[in-house]
Amino acid sequence: MALGGLALLAMGLASLLLGSRSAPMASAAVQVEAPISPPAPPPPPASASPATVPAVLAEESPPAPTPVATAKPGERADAHFDRSWRAPLAGGLLMFPPSWSSEDGQYDLVLHLNGNTDLVEENYGFAGVNAVVAILNLGVGSGVYEDRFADPAGLRLILSRAQDVMVARGLKNARLRRIGLSAWSSGYGGIIKILQHEEFFDRINAIVLVDSIHCGYDPHSKALKQDQIEPTRRFAKRAVESKALLTIVHSEIETYGYHNAHRTTDFVLESVGVARTATNVFQPLPNVPAMKHVVPNAYMKPLEPLTEAHRGELHVRGYSGTGPYTHMLHLIQFSTTALPDLVAFWGRR
Repeated sequence: MALGGLALLAMGLASLLLGSRSAPMASAAVQVEAPISPPAPPPPPASASPATVPAVLAEESPPAPTPVATAKPGERADAHFDRSWRAPLAGGLLMFPPSWSSEDGQYDLVLHLNGNTDLVEENYGFAGVNAVVAILNLGVGSGVYEDRFADPAGLRLILSRAQDVMVARGLKNARLRRIGLSAWSSGYGGIIKILQHEEFFDRINAIVLVDSIHCGYDPHSKALKQDQIEPTRRFAKRAVESKALLTIVHSEIETYGYHNAHRTTDFVLESVGVARTATNVFQPLPNVPAMKHVVPNAYMKPLEPLTEAHRGELHVRGYSGTGPYTHMLHLIQFSTTALPDLVAFWGRR
């Protein structure tokens, strides 16, 4: 697979964007967005992180796993859980958002591929998702994510290491319940590879795609590359039947040599017989510290809604915007555009 990229801001953002695996062209054009009147600035955060993928934290050795203990009668399983620092995990980090808790030792795990670590963690906490979150930033382009998960052992390792961490941190009777996946931009390459493994297809309970879905095509026949679209089509069918959750939010950014997020989403919707409708319902920006300075204040505004589509547990929301700041705003705002679907879905089960 060969994917073109989105030229975002400067070279510092390149590692966050679509890479070079899913389509033959090596670059995509994005329009320069006209600035808007800046809104009132958000309250100053205690700390801020840049818009680029942060350097991976030093690999400190996690505590050695301890034997699984049984919680005392009347005591919560997470009563003595240590969430004081992020846990190194298979080349990424395992986070424990303030919204995560476990009364009986069961925990849900979301694997997020690609995106500023602080923004991802804070968005999951802001949305109130009751899950631990593993975040992997592997480098430039979708190809590195495809390679990492081309073998099912890639996900097996993450699940195994996560279980070890939960036990070592003090979660009594720790056991994995549900698995969710989410991705921004080029992280979609890993999503489709995971879905191609039958041992995981039915185990994945929820997928959230944040301006991420795309699909290559044959340059001569223009036929879609089936290995890129078919896993998502199959999962969309499960979502329409309410057997799993698939949420897609996307921009109008144009691409060359492969289909952009809007067109690829249309192929998925058509395959399950779901149509879009126009909408003007805005979702607010979250108030998270990591959003400061990610885009200029003149562009920091809620994404402008255009279309939506819903059936069962398939949810699509299309937003205007064709430039790099729009792409970044999707990562800034997915706690209010996409993650509420996950909170509601897991809250009903």
